Amino acid sequence: MKKRFFVLALALVGISAFSSLIHAEESKSNFTFEVGADLVSSYLWRGQHVGGLSIQPSVTLDWNGLYLCGWGNIGADNWKFENINPELDITIGYDNYGFKLDLTHLYYFGGDNYFKGLGDANNTYKDAEGNITESSTTMELHAGIDIGEWVDVVPLTFDWYTTILGYDPVFDQDGLLKMNNNGNCKRAYSTYIEIGYDFELPLDIVLGLKLGFTPWKGMYSDYEEVWTDGNTIGFNNIQLRAEREFELKGMYINVWGEAMFNCYGVTKNNLINTIGNADSQKLNACVGVGLYFGN
Repeated sequence: MKKRFFVLALALVGISAFSSLIHAEESKSNFTFEVGADLVSSYLWRGQHVGGLSIQPSVTLDWNGLYLCGWGNIGADNWKFENINPELDITIGYDNYGFKLDLTHLYYFGGDNYFKGLGDANNTYKDAEGNITESSTTMELHAGIDIGEWVDVVPLTFDWYTTILGYDPVFDQDGLLKMNNNGNCKRAYSTYIEIGYDFELPLDIVLGLKLGFTPWKGMYSDYEEVWTDGNTIGFNNIQLRAEREFELKGMYINVWGEAMFNCYGVTKNNLINTIGNADSQKLNACVGVGLYFGN
């Protein structure tokens, strides 16, 4: 299975490079770069409150749609700056004509070696002395479609993310790890699906609405079954984000505020009542400002 995903990653790079070469003649100078950073009051991610006050720098290089991006997070669990949790995500992919396909390696500092542990769903590996050691790394495959690239009046996006390597185990009803015939932990292939739509408001403000789902049992459902009678459905979160961009000479500034409602625990039988009762779920909000420049 591990070899299949490495082959898939190589195929992704090959297809992206080939597509870029085909369209290179359309523009003689299609290399772009962007460098910047966001300052956020809270680190919100796919229905989860991941951290408190954070700085999130990024660098993106793009050539004819083939891009390489490095994104980081330096933040704390709370405003007291306890438990600093750095993160580094490296993404390679292709984005053109409304389609996007990329592969991201996520690494959380505090674990061990950068690449070790990817092959085990329980995120462990044997060190040089034969001891079982935990790692802090995962790899994710993403495919997206932007309808707005084809129809301007329909700014609708669809995104699919699946964890393919690293920590992503399957648990049984007793909370114990499920093992396969080889004695390794079974992989959940946790998946997050997001649907987004942007509304243009006065004063050049963009209001983005996003709905998050999970199609099967995995980390986004806290490893509980979804879409079954009486159990949690795959409705994960609702997010609203109001954003305003200010362009300056050679750079631009983004200012935004967002609210995120975590719908985990919503059941088929009490969907409306649960969403209407904010006390039973987790509501998070944050504000942020970003400064970026590039060519």
